[in-house]
Amino acid sequence: MSGDTPKSEEMKSPSKSAYPAFGAWLQVGEVMNRDVVTIAPHETVVSAAKLLASRNSSCVIVLDNGSISGILTETDFLKIAVLQKKDSAEVKVTRIMSSPVKTIQKDLSILEANRIMSERNIKQLAILEDDRLVGIVTESDIVSASVSYGMWQDIGEIMSTEVCCMQQSATVEQAAEKMSKNNVSCLIVLKGQSVVGVFAERDLLKKVVVPNKDATTTKIEQVMSSPVISTAPSCSVFLAGRIMETRDIRRLVIIDGEQLCGIVTQTDIFRLVKSKLQGDITELTQLRRRLKTEQSFSGIIGRDVKMLELFDSIRELAEVNMPVLIQGESGTGKELVAAAIHNEGVRSEMPFVPVNCAALPEGVLESELFGHVKGAFTGAVSDRKGRFEIADGGTIFLDEVGDLPPTMQVKLLRILQEGTFQRVGGEETVKVDVRVISATNKDLWAEVTAGKFREDLYYRLCVVPLHLPALRHRRNDIPILAERLLKKALAEIDRTDVELSPEAVDAMVDYDWPGNVRELENAIRYSLVKCRENLLRPEHFPMKVFETSHRDPHRPKRKRRRKLQQAVVERALEETCGNKVEAAQRLGVSRATLYRFLEDKKAVSS
Repeated sequence: MSGDTPKSEEMKSPSKSAYPAFGAWLQVGEVMNRDVVTIAPHETVVSAAKLLASRNSSCVIVLDNGSISGILTETDFLKIAVLQKKDSAEVKVTRIMSSPVKTIQKDLSILEANRIMSERNIKQLAILEDDRLVGIVTESDIVSASVSYGMWQDIGEIMSTEVCCMQQSATVEQAAEKMSKNNVSCLIVLKGQSVVGVFAERDLLKKVVVPNKDATTTKIEQVMSSPVISTAPSCSVFLAGRIMETRDIRRLVIIDGEQLCGIVTQTDIFRLVKSKLQGDITELTQLRRRLKTEQSFSGIIGRDVKMLELFDSIRELAEVNMPVLIQGESGTGKELVAAAIHNEGVRSEMPFVPVNCAALPEGVLESELFGHVKGAFTGAVSDRKGRFEIADGGTIFLDEVGDLPPTMQVKLLRILQEGTFQRVGGEETVKVDVRVISATNKDLWAEVTAGKFREDLYYRLCVVPLHLPALRHRRNDIPILAERLLKKALAEIDRTDVELSPEAVDAMVDYDWPGNVRELENAIRYSLVKCRENLLRPEHFPMKVFETSHRDPHRPKRKRRRKLQQAVVERALEETCGNKVEAAQRLGVSRATLYRFLEDKKAVSS
């Protein structure tokens, strides 16, 4: 089989570590071609073709008094100039150009440019800066930039196996019709069963349109590119990209021995680059999330294993539009979690509307949720929207949903089932699109079993259950929570000179905090009132907290709860390369506490 196959020795691939990962954050302005080919709208197709051929460009921008009015690509010549049999010497570029032209800003990322090209099925984008044309970026530019990306897959993994072929005796018109019908940019030219050439859009442009040849009589053997540049299926994508770049071609024929296997184009590599870039973005996002969750996430503070699992659950729930039931003791931060689910999801730009179902009597609660019309009851002097209507498109948070009276449970069930309701005193049916997140400090299933809560409503609300751990079950978080809450309280009273003593931290860690984070915050505020120095000590805290650190020495001492968890300690040591001092700082404990923990674990294991 004839063909020009580059030898791998001529162009060796560098080692995989020779190039850094191709930055998914790279901007199109860094790879765009600033030498933009432009033409006036009154010029002819032949003039445009000659311009493209002389500048070796794949497209020309049509400018009308400085404004972009269209773009002319090689595909336009294929599908319009040839198939419609127009005399190219007389046809104006405005008759065949593509319009409007998709433009982007130069600071847009390559990944986003990639996505736009894929969605619109185009191969070039015009680049603007302050509404001024400054460049153009094409598939070729991104492929050229990605040659050093380290794509070590075999070309056979991404090649197109369904190849359009045509005998060399066919006419250019027949070839163009077949290319247009199959939506391909080139044909493999055969003589019998042997590959003798390639006929591409560029050949049509340079060898048919520019000289204004008759496409109905010109044979493709007269205008095809030959010999064929081919490679084996085992060739790496990296090397294939290099070959295309150095030979100034846009496709490679894949041949295994004498067998035609397929063809790989810059578009195939372009798609691979897109997936690689998306992989980079995903990895980068995961790394950022990991750093973000070391201390807090979306306003929620915590680094305990239970909290890190909660953060992952929030991310998962943010991506789906399903009702969530958050359960946990009072003061654990149920509203913060609901707000985080909303803020991390697609509805983040829409309203987040919280309602405390236990704080309002039944008559007021109905009006609060569903609104009322003028005259519905005494004092209803005008129409008023309810919380569901205000939250339309966003999220409504029903706190203490377990305290809903039976009649309100029925009305809430209807809106969850149908998405419709009526205002108090009104007859018009209102339809809303609202995500419902509810919360309770009760065991709602126990309420269902006791007949106090409707079972059908429970299943509507509890599509995805989420349980928040009590503060006493995540004692590792108490030191960092106390520090954050202390800073917040100091900012409110315009002070910055107060710190927590180690003894105070120990006392807080030992205390059970039945009121959870809310009680911890109140205790810190209380201590600031009592403290007249720059160091908060156990005696500055409420008596029940102070007593945990000031027991009668003759009384049997309660076994001290371990403040550290093995998984958390191991992660901290791994991240600090075994530096125990830095690990203790990250864990929010003293070095002695960490050393004792490690000694205890060592004694247990031995």
